[in-house]
Amino acid sequence: MLPIILSVISGGLLILSQPPFNLGHIGWFCLVPLFVALNGKTLRQSFILGLITGFVYFLGLLYWLFPIMIPATIFGTILLIIYLSLFFALFCLLFSFICHLTPAHSILSPLRYVFFASVLWVSLEYLRSLGVLGFPWGLIAYSQWKNTTLIQIADITGVYGISFVIVLFNAALAYLIYQYRPAFEVKRLAMPGMTVLSIFLIGVIIFVFFYGMRAISIYAPMIKTEKKRIDVALIQGNIDQNKKWDPNYLGESLGILMGLTRELKYVPDIIVWPETAITISLNENKFLEDRIREFVRSTKTFFLSGVQETESGKYFNRAILISPDGEILGKYDKIHLVPFSEATPYFFKWIFPFLKKVISGEDFTPGKEWTVFNHPHPPSAGTRKFSCCICFESIFPQEIRKFTRAGAQFLINITNDAWFGRTGAPYQHFAINVFRAVENRMEIARAANSGISGYINMIGQPRYWTS
Repeated sequence: MLPIILSVISGGLLILSQPPFNLGHIGWFCLVPLFVALNGKTLRQSFILGLITGFVYFLGLLYWLFPIMIPATIFGTILLIIYLSLFFALFCLLFSFICHLTPAHSILSPLRYVFFASVLWVSLEYLRSLGVLGFPWGLIAYSQWKNTTLIQIADITGVYGISFVIVLFNAALAYLIYQYRPAFEVKRLAMPGMTVLSIFLIGVIIFVFFYGMRAISIYAPMIKTEKKRIDVALIQGNIDQNKKWDPNYLGESLGILMGLTRELKYVPDIIVWPETAITISLNENKFLEDRIREFVRSTKTFFLSGVQETESGKYFNRAILISPDGEILGKYDKIHLVPFSEATPYFFKWIFPFLKKVISGEDFTPGKEWTVFNHPHPPSAGTRKFSCCICFESIFPQEIRKFTRAGAQFLINITNDAWFGRTGAPYQHFAINVFRAVENRMEIARAANSGISGYINMIGQPRYWTS
């Protein structure tokens, strides 16, 4: 019974370490109860304990998915939680298997223990981000989003390097607890294996924090002295989700966004509206397209907005850039669509044909190009290149990296977090963007329909945000 309790405790501590609780210090020991529970367990028992921890964690982390579209999302969320929990179960299974192969009195056994734990954890986190069902939400590294010095290493290792360090210290602490729990003697800490482990841990922490302080000293002055700045105005309408998709309320919704835009006290270099701020296809509504162009001309600046677009019978979740003259300069179609919400994977349609009846609406078509927009203003600054990612695309490090490789110098993330209401989801989503800023050393402006809009600089510091 005690191992089960310890597994539940680890799941609870993981929840508290993440936004909106933001108890990041808990992240450094949240897995210790689970590691202790695994001591001496069979592979089957380890699998079950990992499944329990994962289920508790993801249930508390993703509870906001349940009420989105009742009853479909209740069943879907339970399946998602079980699916994600399997990664925890697989970790515990493989980790216990490795421990069974390691000689108990080997000089390197402590180092092997913590190293294999970290490598295995990070490998499974990475696997969780792959494929059409990829969902790398709630990575353990995200508990440290406020630890600016620590997260600087992400520009070398990505977010997974931070997860590695956190699990490393969790495993080391757990090793101390259960290895020396009976008849503890101080002299055991001087054993060769513990010496090797201590040197390794001290070396890692010195390197990570020294690198972090060095990176901040390099990039912080660049932020202050940057001359080629672009002023971005983020418009957050806080439009009720029930009204947003009702065509009868389109005029009211656009009126709110236009009214907020007109309240700007100066002319920015670009105005940004959130994801699907325009819910009717401009291609199919010439009158609406003309009104939008006319409005943009009145702002006398560039305009980026999300629009639900139809083209050649296909649906796209799109971002469009319009010039001060009302000309559409470019578009970006969302590439990584939300599974079972924006598009049902073909494999599941084939295996479960009834999903077409359960999931309402038409599938969106994924985009194919990692668009980089050119912004020619202000003229003194020269052309600035930027990209726009849409909604949960920002949770995939490898996807955002492709924008950087295509030449983007800064990133705009547009999203509609109104689905989640006043829950922890908007806070978790915003914190994830902090890591994308550090990984790519680029500034990120985030425009949300509701939730948190804001600006994050290249060292991962949120400077302006809504609450």
